[in-house]
Amino acid sequence: MSTMVWQRSGLSWDEVCRRAAARRRWNSLRTFLANERRRQVLELVVAGGGFWWGMQSDIAQKLKVHRSTVSKDLKKMLPLAWPCEGCGHLRTRLWIEDA
Repeated sequence: MSTMVWQRSGLSWDEVCRRAAARRRWNSLRTFLANERRRQVLELVVAGGGFWWGMQSDIAQKLKVHRSTVSKDLKKMLPLAWPCEGCGHLRTRLWIEDA
């Protein structure tokens, strides 16, 4: 929020600072919860033995989120792991070997 906008809105500097702190706190909580959900998604993929047809829907039902949320979580995490060609289990990517 630019200086002119909050001055015209009638907000005091103290209130502007408090609102900013509340946004930082809320965004921090959302980030923590998203990372926790991603950890659970990864655990469920590993526990299920890798990738299979309908996996994202099953995980979404267990975590009570939408399929697209699981899909986005996997898309964000897959650069960190890859499925083994032989067994399908996830293996962590060793960045040193890829370089």
